[in-house]
Amino acid sequence: MKCSGRGKFAGLILAVALAWGLYASAAGAADLAPREEAALFSLADLGPVDASPQTVTVELYVGPEPELADCRRMSAQVWQQVVQFYARLGVNLVEVAGEAQPGPLAPAQRLRIELLPDKQWLARSYRAFDVAPPFQLRFLQVCLDKCAFAHLNLSTIHVSFKRFQKAEFSPDPQDAGLNRHWMANLLIHELGHLLGLYHSFEFTDDPVALETKTTSITPNFMSHDIAFKSDLGFVDFQNRMIHSYLSGGKVFQQYQQVNFDALKYLELLKRYNNFHESPPTRSFKSGKVSYRLASSDRPQTFDDDDDDEDDD
Repeated sequence: MKCSGRGKFAGLILAVALAWGLYASAAGAADLAPREEAALFSLADLGPVDASPQTVTVELYVGPEPELADCRRMSAQVWQQVVQFYARLGVNLVEVAGEAQPGPLAPAQRLRIELLPDKQWLARSYRAFDVAPPFQLRFLQVCLDKCAFAHLNLSTIHVSFKRFQKAEFSPDPQDAGLNRHWMANLLIHELGHLLGLYHSFEFTDDPVALETKTTSITPNFMSHDIAFKSDLGFVDFQNRMIHSYLSGGKVFQQYQQVNFDALKYLELLKRYNNFHESPPTRSFKSGKVSYRLASSDRPQTFDDDDDDEDDD
């Protein structure tokens, strides 16, 4: 289909605007005095939060390979469940068809989900985490029971559909609806990271953990044991964090200050709020960075950028 001159011009304007937004975000970090940094990263007060509905564009890319045939068949219904969940949070997700090459991505504005063959997922995970070839085997061993990573700085989620299908899907045709639920839960969880959230189990005494203990009825969508749950919930503080992030409020400014480095963000939250971490995670060092993945009694089928990369 031929694109009109007006359409091309509008596309160019969008690309320039998003690219400038990403540049401004990356360039926005400034040296802060200790008192200023402490005030910025305090979660005791998120300041004014724009609770009005927010719109986020999401590129949804499903590879053409035969390995992803089942994924393509269920993708429309899965995505509808994801959209319905975030509508409860006042977030309007607008899907655009993803091409093989990403469009003009930008934090809090235009995101991308890539559902990939397993080999491509591994290759892109190596690049995203900057894992040098001598350390790729060790990284592979650590993430044997993982199938997805959310990279906040890239505004991108990488998913190995084959891994998730093998670990979680029921082969019974009568369970097709449940399989879609579980796939939707995976995307809901990973998108939470690209909307400014960390794991609900990250700390034992932050506002999310404390509110979850007293008000949560359904499994929290940012927990790590949700693959077999059809209904997910959230707490009000998570809702406020998302809106603060998407509207350019305090949470967005926090991430902007650390150039969207999720681990650095967690370190500063812990330092300036006196939070206590959840039980230890297992890790390995690649020479440049170390990787931490949450452990539990049952296999973890997905994990995220904020739990997996650590500076020396």
